[in-house]
Amino acid sequence: MKSFRYYYLLMVFVVLSISANAQDGTITGHIYDSQTRQPLVGVTIKNQAEALLSQSEQGGYFKINLNSPDSLIQVAMLGYKTQWVKINQNNNDLNIQLDEDAINLNEVRVTGFNEGRSNKETAGSIGLITTKNIERGNGLSIQPALNSIPGVKMEQSTLSEARISIRGNGVRASYGIRNIKIYVNEIPVTEADGTTRIEALDMNSIGRAEIIKGPASSIYGAGVGGVINFQLQRSPYQEQSIELSGQVGSYNLHRFATTYRNGGDKMNSYVSVGWQEYDGYREHSSDMRRFMTANFQFFPSDKRIITVLLNRTTQHSQIPGGLTLDQVNTDPTQANASNLDKQAGRYQNWTRIGLGQRYQFNDQFSNSSSVFTYFYDLDHPLPYAYLRNYYQSYGGRTRFTYEPNFAILPTQFTLGAEFNNGITKGSQFVNNQGTEGAINSTIDYNNDNFSLFYQSITELSENTDLILGLSYNSLNYNVKNYLDKTQSGTKKFDPQVSPRIALSHNFGEALSLHASVSSGFSPPSSSEIKNVDGLINPEIQAEKAINYEINAKGNLLKSKLAYDLSLFKMDMKGELIAQSVQQGITIYNNSGKTIHNGIELALSYQLLNEENSNIITSLRPFTAITYSDFKFDDYKKLNADNEVIADYSGNELTGIAPWVVMAGLDLETKLGLYFYGSYFYNDKTPLNDANTDYHSSYHIVNTKIGFKKQLNEVFVVNIYGGIDNLLNKKYSSILSLNATGFGGAAPAYYNPSPERNGYAGLSIKYLL
Repeated sequence: MKSFRYYYLLMVFVVLSISANAQDGTITGHIYDSQTRQPLVGVTIKNQAEALLSQSEQGGYFKINLNSPDSLIQVAMLGYKTQWVKINQNNNDLNIQLDEDAINLNEVRVTGFNEGRSNKETAGSIGLITTKNIERGNGLSIQPALNSIPGVKMEQSTLSEARISIRGNGVRASYGIRNIKIYVNEIPVTEADGTTRIEALDMNSIGRAEIIKGPASSIYGAGVGGVINFQLQRSPYQEQSIELSGQVGSYNLHRFATTYRNGGDKMNSYVSVGWQEYDGYREHSSDMRRFMTANFQFFPSDKRIITVLLNRTTQHSQIPGGLTLDQVNTDPTQANASNLDKQAGRYQNWTRIGLGQRYQFNDQFSNSSSVFTYFYDLDHPLPYAYLRNYYQSYGGRTRFTYEPNFAILPTQFTLGAEFNNGITKGSQFVNNQGTEGAINSTIDYNNDNFSLFYQSITELSENTDLILGLSYNSLNYNVKNYLDKTQSGTKKFDPQVSPRIALSHNFGEALSLHASVSSGFSPPSSSEIKNVDGLINPEIQAEKAINYEINAKGNLLKSKLAYDLSLFKMDMKGELIAQSVQQGITIYNNSGKTIHNGIELALSYQLLNEENSNIITSLRPFTAITYSDFKFDDYKKLNADNEVIADYSGNELTGIAPWVVMAGLDLETKLGLYFYGSYFYNDKTPLNDANTDYHSSYHIVNTKIGFKKQLNEVFVVNIYGGIDNLLNKKYSSILSLNATGFGGAAPAYYNPSPERNGYAGLSIKYLL
C-alpha cells in the first residue's frame, strides 16, 4: 500500500505538468540555469536570421516582439549550450532553462558561495561534476566522477560502503562520510551530528554537483573538509519524454529504470523509478535496491520558483568485511569469516521530502528557503552486534540576499540560517548468526545543529572583489540510555565562530587570481563522544582547522585550454584520534595536530570540435593531478587512562597517497558514436599511523564506447558497453585504516575491489 501511495502521488504531479498560456505577439519571460535555478543576466536572444532581439536583464528578465506568431529564437550565453526555443500561439510568458556547457567548466556559473558567477570569477577552489562526468562511468557509482576532481577521493569496494575525503579530510571515517557537508537541492543530507550516508541517492538522477574544497563555514557551518552540493536532474527545456533504460554486467548486474521528463514554462518535472540487483565481486557482497526520485520545479509567477523533492530508496546489502594480506593473496573474493558467520549487512529504507522556494522581492532583494524531513530504518547485523536504528530529522535553511546598489564600493549582502534536528532510536542486540539475540543496549540520541551565517561581496574595482564571511554555530547532543541511566546526559559543544576572507582579481580571460583564508571545525559524531566506561567525555571537542589558499583559473590558446590551479596549506588541531579498546569499542581523544600542504591542478583541452571537423563534435583530453604533503605534526596516541602510548609526530598522514593522477579522453562524433577513456593512478599509501604497513601503488584503466542518436522525430537511442579495470589490476579502493588484529591476528586492512569487469546498456527515449 505504501508503494501504491508513492506512485499515485507521482501520477498526480505528472498530470499537472502540462500547461498553456495565451499569446499576443509580445513575448516576455525569464532565463534561468536549469540546474541551479539562478537567473541569468546577459543572455543574448536572436531570431533565425541571427539578428539581436534582446538581452536578459536583472533577474533574467527579457522582452521581445515577434511579427510571426510561430517562430524560433536563439538563446545563447558563454558557459551554456545554445538553445533554439519554439514560440507559438500558446505561450507568451516563458521561463527558459539553459543547460550548462560541460566543455569549459571555468565558464559555468556556480552557487557554492552564493555568488552566482562563473567558476573562473569565484573566489575559492570549486570542483564541478556535470552529467557528462557521470555518463562517462558505468552507471553504478559516482566514484569515477568524484575522482576526476583534484583533491577529492571517493573510496569504494562494494555498493554499500563508501567514503569520501576532500584534501585528506574524511579519510579516517570509520563508517559513512565525515568532515564534509553534503546537500541535495540545497537540503542538508548530512545528519545533525556530522555523519552522511549517500547510498540512497541514485547517481543516475544527479544533474550536477559543486564541490567546495576546504573550510566553508561562513556559509555552510561544520565541515573542515568542504561541501558537496548535489543537484538532481531537471528536464531539458521544452522536452516532454519517457525513457526506458536497462543495463547488465559482470557479477550478475541487472538494472532497469523508467524516467519521465517535462520541461515546461510553468512546471519542470523529472521522475525516475527503477530497481537494481548486483551479486558483487566478493562472496557475501550482494546489493539490491529499489528507488524512486522525483524533482519538480514550479513557476507560479515571475518572482517565485518552488521546488519539490521526493526520494524513496530500499537497499539490502551484504558486507564481506576486511581481509588480511595473506587472505587477499590466497583468494581476494572471499569474505571475512566473522562477517560471513554473523551475516553482516545493511538492510534499510530511506525517505527524503523537501520543499524549497526562491522569491525575488525586487531587483535588489531575494530569498531562498527550504524545509525538509529525512528518515530511515536500519537493520544492521555486524560481527560484534546486531544494530536496529530508526532515524528521523527535520529542519530548514533560509538565505536572504540584498544588493543596495551603492554608487561607491557596490556590495552584495547575504544573511541566513540553517537548523537541523535529528533523532535516533537505536538498540543493540547479540548477533546470533544474523538474528537478534539478547538486548545489550537501548539508546536514543536527540541532536540539534544550528548555524547563523553572513557574507558580503564588495567590488573594490571593476575586476577586484573582497569577500567577507562569518558564521555562528551551535551543536548539542542529548543522550538517553534506557538500560543504564548513568550513561545518559547532554553534550553541549562550545559555540564556534568561523570567519572567511577572500580577495579576487580578474586579469582577463587568461587569468583570474584568488586568495583566501578560512577557518572551520568538525565535531565528533554522537557515537564518538563516550569514554571507555560508556559515560560522555566532557573534554572532547570539535576538530578545528585554518586554511590558506591561492587559486588561479583561466583559459588559454584561444579558450581551448582551461586550467584550475590551487596551492593550499591547512593546519588542523584537536584532531580526533581513535583508540580501539576491544572489538566493537573505540574511544576518541582530541590529541592530534596535522599539517596539510598540497597542490591541485585540473587541465582540459578542446582539441577538436564541430567548428573545425566534419566528423568530430568533440575531442577533449583532460587531467587532474593532486600532490599531498600531509604530515602528523603533534600526534600522540593515548590509552583509556589518557597516558601516551605512542608518538607518531612527523609520520605521513594515514590513508593519503602523495600523488593521485586522473587522465581521460572524450571523443564524440556527428554520427552518434562516442568513446570515453580514463586512467587513474594512486600512489603508495600508509595503512596505519605508525607507517609500518602500506598499500602499494596501483593504476586503473576504464573504457566506454557507445552510440547515441535521435533516429527520427520521436525516438532517441543510446546503446553502450564498457570495461572497468581493463588491465585487471588487484587493489583495494577502500582501506580499513589502523585495523587491529585481536588475539595476535594480522590486521585486516584490505577490502578488495573488482578485477576486470564489463557492462552493457540500452536506453530508448520517446519524445511526446
